[in-house]
Amino acid sequence: MKKSIIYIFSAISLFASASCTEIEDGFENISSWDQADDDNPELQPKTYTLSHPCLMHSATDISYVKAHLSESPWAEAYQKLASNSYAQPTYKASPKEYIARLDATNWADGGGRWTQYGVLDKWYPGVQNSYTNLMRDAAAAYQLALRYVLTGDQECATAARQILVDWAYTNKGMIYGTQGTLKDELIDSNEFLILFQIYQVANAAELLRDNNGWDKTEEYRKVVDWLKTYFYPEASRFLKTKSGDHYWLNWDLACMTTCISVGVLDDNQDMINEAILHYKNDRGIGAGKHLNAIPYVYDDPDIEGLKIAQCNESGRDQGHATLCATMLGIFCQMANNVGEDLFAYADYRACAMAEYVAKYNATVGANGSSFMFPQNTLPYTNYRFQGYDMPAISEAYRGTVRPGWDVWVGYANAHGRKCNYTEALMNEMRPDGGGGNYGGNSGGFDQTGFSTLMFYRPAGN
Repeated sequence: MKKSIIYIFSAISLFASASCTEIEDGFENISSWDQADDDNPELQPKTYTLSHPCLMHSATDISYVKAHLSESPWAEAYQKLASNSYAQPTYKASPKEYIARLDATNWADGGGRWTQYGVLDKWYPGVQNSYTNLMRDAAAAYQLALRYVLTGDQECATAARQILVDWAYTNKGMIYGTQGTLKDELIDSNEFLILFQIYQVANAAELLRDNNGWDKTEEYRKVVDWLKTYFYPEASRFLKTKSGDHYWLNWDLACMTTCISVGVLDDNQDMINEAILHYKNDRGIGAGKHLNAIPYVYDDPDIEGLKIAQCNESGRDQGHATLCATMLGIFCQMANNVGEDLFAYADYRACAMAEYVAKYNATVGANGSSFMFPQNTLPYTNYRFQGYDMPAISEAYRGTVRPGWDVWVGYANAHGRKCNYTEALMNEMRPDGGGGNYGGNSGGFDQTGFSTLMFYRPAGN
């Protein structure tokens, strides 16, 4: 039986030569993009000043939270973190050599497609859900790293580092075919969704950089190279070759957050630009480009001067629309901490989308017994995206609870902007938790959470 080929991008030369405008290990060639010749400086690659830590949390952010840990709501938020089962220094990782995220209908039997694509040697019962090991361990590494930077707890730092090291020395990425139409390709496009965990791993590593000089060690370099070798190339591949085929915004966001987070961890300007320019670019059909991610902007009918904006997935269902809003907030926050304010880009288009999604999903009453606004009070434009018709805003999974909304509230309050609906939604759930507080499925782990703890800022502060 042949062994599957696990794709190592550095062994493949896509470019005849490298320059400061090419992605060394990825699929993009920035100098070939249409916007590269434009006069608009917003669409040009930049050199960002990286003052580590500078992913989701800057040193200034961490200092602010530490100074307020005895006050509400930060005190309650930290207690929620400290009591989470994934934030305990006794936590142990469960790494797998290869991970997959596959539907059981096609992949659970150990035959069929596994034989067709030459990967039967990678099958074992339950392999189709092996990504959940990384899902849980990434949440644990992030939560333990947070406890360390906020309290100096060395046991938490040691446990978080060990999780990352165990994965870096064990895992060889996702599963690639060795024969058939998917030779040297991921055996199923659903494997791209594993990238929801990669920005969490990168953020944990970023928070641990200064722990006893860890960023100068072989262990740290192994973690960075693991992410850069096995996951970043697939994020880059997706944004270059698959974004817009039939995939929704949340897929692009998984890849965009991977590119920027691994880029910061690796001090790689090209990777950072690749992610940011994908969002800022107003050309092409990629779902993560801001005009496709947020296709329509409206004056809010209920609050004068407030803009709300339709999400790419608002007509699909609210489970995915809320995922997009929380993940876009995470992406904007990481970009903001390297010096690119995407919250404000295109007249605060991202903020307007968060308000729209929050308005439709905010609840009132005991235990969220009713929605704040009826469906027909929100403006909506019939939207067709890549062959899918969405004639009305979807009621499916309306009221989905996801952590992360205080990213938007904190930014708005710190910049003197209205955040009426994100604030209303958070009032029903503040302080939010993270992985482990919202069930055991991926929906509770795709976003890091703990946004009240790390991002909330009162108005006028």
